Amino acid sequence: MLALNADTARRSRAYRAFKLDRAGRVASAEIVAAEDDGQARRQVRAMVGRCTIELWERTRFLGRFEPAAPGRP
Repeated sequence: MLALNADTARRSRAYRAFKLDRAGRVASAEIVAAEDDGQARRQVRAMVGRCTIELWERTRFLGRFEPAAPGRP
């Protein structure tokens, strides 16, 4: 998990990445510091493993990132 300090907070915006369980419930959450939406989306895509992740900035939904289907990169 990323700790935001004053310098990071000035340069970045704080996004939330919610990892969902198989039932679609929030299993865990993580702060993602990024300069813009595109950078936040790239960071979350890199985080996707076996679980689905939803990306939010406050109440603004930015996307749902699914794990790759078996046999697909």
